[in-house]
Amino acid sequence: MTDASAEMVTAILPLYLMYGLGLGFLQLGALDALYTGATALLRLAGGHVADRLGRPKAVAIAGYGLSAVTKLGLPAVGGSLSGLSSVIAVDRAGKGIRTAPRDALISLSTPVEDLGRAFGVHRALDTAGALLGPLLGFAIIAAIPGGYDVVFTTSFCLATIGVLVLIFFVTQPRTIVTKAAVSIRAGLAAATAPELRRLIIAATLLGLVTVGDMFLYFSVQRTAGLPPKILPLLPLGTALTFMLAAIPFGRLADRIGRWKLFLLGHALLLTAYLLIATNTKAA
Repeated sequence: MTDASAEMVTAILPLYLMYGLGLGFLQLGALDALYTGATALLRLAGGHVADRLGRPKAVAIAGYGLSAVTKLGLPAVGGSLSGLSSVIAVDRAGKGIRTAPRDALISLSTPVEDLGRAFGVHRALDTAGALLGPLLGFAIIAAIPGGYDVVFTTSFCLATIGVLVLIFFVTQPRTIVTKAAVSIRAGLAAATAPELRRLIIAATLLGLVTVGDMFLYFSVQRTAGLPPKILPLLPLGTALTFMLAAIPFGRLADRIGRWKLFLLGHALLLTAYLLIATNTKAA
């Protein structure tokens, strides 16, 4: 439910920003960078607070709730770039806060030998929401041209349902019995341990060359000469492939090794970027 809410906004935002508010590529790129990058440090904070309190579910609820409330902030700030930036930053802050404790809940509920499959199931269900969100957004805009406020309000309702599901239907694993008094300094020291250092460096370098989805979809729409109203549907191809591949590739990672699959995924992403860049030059 939360991902349907978030992806509905993600799919509509380029259309809203470029055609509804008349922003340029520079502003879109800046907002897209904020949208995708504002979660980085807060993921550390969310994980740290969950460990200190020994209550990852409560921290996850706070993060999901914060993101839900911001959906009503988008129509409230109107065309103000600073207002939009602030609302998007708070929304992504909620995502950053909830990510680590949510993943902790999954890992603590799963046998080690089934972690790949467990996270594959999570990503598949998450992406099912990513399929539903753009479809709902497109249907609303098609029925109510310019009805961005209706999209944002619907997104808020879906996000609220997601928070309620988390509160009433998710059980915190009993393996969490004590609070973990881990200092931030100790946490950062653990992150530099040899077994994590390579992963962090690789993920950082690969993340720096990853293009934001919002900017990418808008570029494809403009290059292919597609009607603006089709823009919310472009994420569907990505979401459908993700949903179908998540569980099989999660199982494959358990068998052949997660490093190999991690690098293979980025190699495929680079290939996609090169194909899009080639077609852009040809156009």
